[in-house]
Amino acid sequence: MCDRKRRGEKSQGRRRWTVVLVGALIAYAVRAEARSLTAGGPGAALLRRVTDGGTVSAKLADVPPDTVALRYHLRVNASSGHVNRKLIFFGVRTATPGGSGVGTIETDVVTDWLQYADDLGHAGWPEQGIRHPSEPSLWLRNVDYDGVGRVGLRPTSAAARLLFPRQCAGIDRTTPAHAGLTSIAAIHQGSILGRDLELTLVREPLVILPAQLDWGHRFTPEGSVTPILPAGRYWPWRLTVHPFGAPAVDVVFLLDESRGRYIGPPGDVTINTEFFFRPDVPQNLLGVLQLFVWGVETLREGATTWEPRPRWEYTNDATPHEPSIGYGFRKSMYAGHEVLEVSYSGDDAYARAGSVIDLDDQR
Repeated sequence: MCDRKRRGEKSQGRRRWTVVLVGALIAYAVRAEARSLTAGGPGAALLRRVTDGGTVSAKLADVPPDTVALRYHLRVNASSGHVNRKLIFFGVRTATPGGSGVGTIETDVVTDWLQYADDLGHAGWPEQGIRHPSEPSLWLRNVDYDGVGRVGLRPTSAAARLLFPRQCAGIDRTTPAHAGLTSIAAIHQGSILGRDLELTLVREPLVILPAQLDWGHRFTPEGSVTPILPAGRYWPWRLTVHPFGAPAVDVVFLLDESRGRYIGPPGDVTINTEFFFRPDVPQNLLGVLQLFVWGVETLREGATTWEPRPRWEYTNDATPHEPSIGYGFRKSMYAGHEVLEVSYSGDDAYARAGSVIDLDDQR
């Protein structure tokens, strides 16, 4: 009995020492992490950036002013652990010589997707539906920044309607200035994580359309919502989304005659990030996001040969006081291709605003 008692006391003593030792190791790790975030390096810089929204921008270089088609490859290679939604805006701006304003076609990547039925109309702002977090997806949008009300979006088949249902949430509907601006969204129903996509956007001949339904909902100048596309002359732009290993689907964007003829100045092709960094979120909960873009080509009006566009200009870093750290643009390799990487990783191995990223490999 005494031997068993002594053995029990020794066992309890070992457990107490184990708890003390584990506690000491945890405390040391916490102090070490705190030192790493305050003693220089990327972590310290991130903590100081209390007004940083994680916004950087790049522009596709050398786009001719008479460009009528664009194609590129895209892959979300990693996406996990996000507390906040991260957005990568892939914007295609269009203009008509002698016209007014610009059109905006967006093929954005967002770190979640929303489940809803086609032609939902205006259900509120931001976009509404059953949220699928940590499942990055493709958000198509036809954005009417000038408020003219002459935009439309239509999937061209039953399969496309299932994959890209439409709704109209508007643009940042938080201020009176944006209260009536249309943004017709078509959010891909499912994750694109780990899938190679080829996206091809081609302008089609000018069309004259009567007033009609089935081009999505839009805001009127008075702020009401209408499902009726105004009669007029429109440039259709057909987007073909081809996930490798699955059938391709088409979605058509309508842009008013006065602003939809060409991709190019004052429009062009841009990538912008938003909410890549959140100073109010613990750093270990910001997650990981890695997007690849490669094989970018354009087609000029009247031409039959696609031309490679390998150069990206790092145009803007919205950080108020110092260069972005822990996220941005850089050159990487994927499947034997040089790719433009857009990512949040927490490390400091990124290009800086003002630089040019040249991708030598196009296929």
